[in-house]
Amino acid sequence: MITSRSWISARGLHLYSQVVCHTARYHLHGEKHLDALEAAGRPAIWTSWHGSTMMIAGYYLRHHAANGYNILLIVPDDWRGEALTEWSRLLGTKAFTISMQEESFVAARRFVQLVRQVRDGANAYINPDGPDGPSGVPKPGVAFLAGKSGAAILPMGVYARSRIQLPRWDRYSLPLPYSHITLAIGEPLAVDREEDNSEACSRIAAAINLAMAEARSRHRP
Repeated sequence: MITSRSWISARGLHLYSQVVCHTARYHLHGEKHLDALEAAGRPAIWTSWHGSTMMIAGYYLRHHAANGYNILLIVPDDWRGEALTEWSRLLGTKAFTISMQEESFVAARRFVQLVRQVRDGANAYINPDGPDGPSGVPKPGVAFLAGKSGAAILPMGVYARSRIQLPRWDRYSLPLPYSHITLAIGEPLAVDREEDNSEACSRIAAAINLAMAEARSRHRP
């Protein structure tokens, strides 16, 4: 049973994401990369830094929620995950909890289940530097997931000048109502099963940073 704290948090997140969805004006660049993956039937792992989540959520609601786009929101198995699981249900998608005990049998089993779902065609949304940072530094799991599942990493950058930036590790951004949001989708990345994980993570970080820089440079409010 969901706690009252998580229930309130989830509905607050959903209300704000609905406000962003219905009032913000999105300027999109690089959607052809997402379209190409869909046309090829290849699953995508959406990746952006943790602080961009609310702006990405508005984009998902505006452009994908109503057309049956199958995406898993990867969340931790703690109190945050409970609220995010409920939020994902309200968004019309699904959450997939990952154990934060990296060396545990439960964590390994859950990760195998995630690989299978993605390999079978599910898309995923992951903040590579979440849930606790450091900011802009990918965890090894995202590259490992891409290598094992064959899914493409889809780097996303987003920027809004009219926003509230929270004073926390990820500089979490809350776009103001009626703001202009620029979203840039970079070229998909493939991760070979035999590729060194640290090298793959470096490529993923560089691709997300490039997409973030493109979103900022293209921003025209």
